[in-house]
Amino acid sequence: MFKKRSKNLFDAVETLIGRNAILEGTIKTGKVVRIDGKIKGDIDALGVLIGTEAEVVGDINTKAIVVYGLVEGNINASETIEIMPKAKVVGDIKTNILTIAEGAYFDGKSSIITKEIDDGAEKK
Repeated sequence: MFKKRSKNLFDAVETLIGRNAILEGTIKTGKVVRIDGKIKGDIDALGVLIGTEAEVVGDINTKAIVVYGLVEGNINASETIEIMPKAKVVGDIKTNILTIAEGAYFDGKSSIITKEIDDGAEKK
């Protein structure tokens, strides 16, 4: 289900927004966040896990994200984005590795970011 790289990342969920929670505002943390409720605002976290009943309206900036629920906003993940079956993502995404499962819905523009070192310069 998770790529080997990101699996260990999601073993350490530190912040949980519960299924009955409704939050308006920005979430910023250097740790992993699991969202099962409703968020209206941006998320900036090391890792993000969007549960099956979760709804996020806002932009997400992270290292890795797995989406089972709904995201309406742009996602920028430096390593991986996984959109699971029945998940819905509406917005532009940028990442190094993108996985969209059969049955998932994605409406937006996707950009794959690659980082290569060439004489000390980073290429995108």
